[in-house]
Amino acid sequence: MKSLFEKEERYWSGKFDADDSLSFLPYSQSSKLYADGEAVAEPGLLHRTLPSELSERIICLANGSDLALYMIVLAGVKSLLFKYTGRDQVLVGMPSYSADPDGTPPPHDILVIKTSVSRQTTLKTLLGGIKASIGEALEHQHLPFRKMVEPLHLDYTGDGLPVVNTVASFAPIHPEPLGNRVAADTVFRFDRQNHSIKLEISFDGQRYERAFVDQAADHLVRLLSVLLFQPDLELGQADVLSPDERETLLKRFNDTETGFERGKTIYGLFEEQAELYPDNVAAVMNERQLTYRELNERSNRLARKLRKTGVEADQLVAILAERSLDMVVGILAIL
Repeated sequence: MKSLFEKEERYWSGKFDADDSLSFLPYSQSSKLYADGEAVAEPGLLHRTLPSELSERIICLANGSDLALYMIVLAGVKSLLFKYTGRDQVLVGMPSYSADPDGTPPPHDILVIKTSVSRQTTLKTLLGGIKASIGEALEHQHLPFRKMVEPLHLDYTGDGLPVVNTVASFAPIHPEPLGNRVAADTVFRFDRQNHSIKLEISFDGQRYERAFVDQAADHLVRLLSVLLFQPDLELGQADVLSPDERETLLKRFNDTETGFERGKTIYGLFEEQAELYPDNVAAVMNERQLTYRELNERSNRLARKLRKTGVEADQLVAILAERSLDMVVGILAIL
């Protein structure tokens, strides 16, 4: 048994890198908190039936295999997360299940499935990566869960539940809902009913607005519709936007002409927004985000430091930084 644990520990420590983190949809609103700092749990629920042509395509490609069907819809969820975050390593929770003929219960409630994704990834290569990752995870699932995910530095709730931000499941192989065994921001639960594929998305209503989750579901359906009928299409070429969304992005959002009160500075206008909407999300970069309050406080701290080092008004200050939240903080501090 010791040699088995040592083997599996080597596998998981090599599977997860230091900069890996669990994938999740960007939060569309700030979480409200209890006085003790715990997030208020207000789950939301959204139901969808996939279009008949898409459902039939998924069922046909699965060829009678529940596991194959799960891999297809999981590929859709991972593609969606890549589109929303741009991260090339997508880590999603998969409820564990028994692959033994005798039905022996699995050692854990959930496993973390990591897959490499890029703009050049096709559905074929993505499915190959998912198949390998699931097979390896099931083979190496005997290690204690906390040891298994140790390189990821997972958060745990006060009740000791692991926080796995995004979970995807398929009812025929994951019949039992996770319930109170795992904390998640979003759970994509698929099911097959006759010739239809059903989707239920449960989400943290304190982090996500229903309209945002509804839009994400639209994008997921659109991604699957494109990729499943063009399996050699690169993910970077797969468009998730509807005509109306494209119209909004290209025309309405670019119509930025507006009137500003004379005499106000850019930073003064920003501070007004920080005072009006302190807990709203002001900036997002990959899986990091800052509220207006956080961005204002950080830029003020840096501005004070610049003044202490001798920087004066109207003096040029250069920034050498990658595109990041820190770069935004630096720009506001200089202003």
